[in-house]
Amino acid sequence: MHDATRRQLARRDAVERRSHEASRRDREITALGEMVEIQLRTRDAAVRRTELMAGEALSALTRGYGLSMETALAHCGHVVSRAEALRLRRAYERDSAPPES
Repeated sequence: MHDATRRQLARRDAVERRSHEASRRDREITALGEMVEIQLRTRDAAVRRTELMAGEALSALTRGYGLSMETALAHCGHVVSRAEALRLRRAYERDSAPPES
């Protein structure tokens, strides 16, 4: 085999190896990006469900039992601000309201 042919084959092999490596790297990067997206969407859904449950409880305390928001917050250990409690209750009541006809 001539030197020129060997160099040409070596060059072709090197280009092919780089191409395979780039494809593998792209697949790994895409998979990792998808993993981040899935985990964050899962977290967001869990937060949403948790906030709706908190809003439901706040609605029960204030609307169902007739407690003032301040009294309800005292029973919650003051771990949430009034503004946050109102946001949680509104979100629950908005999402649980029957659809308008």
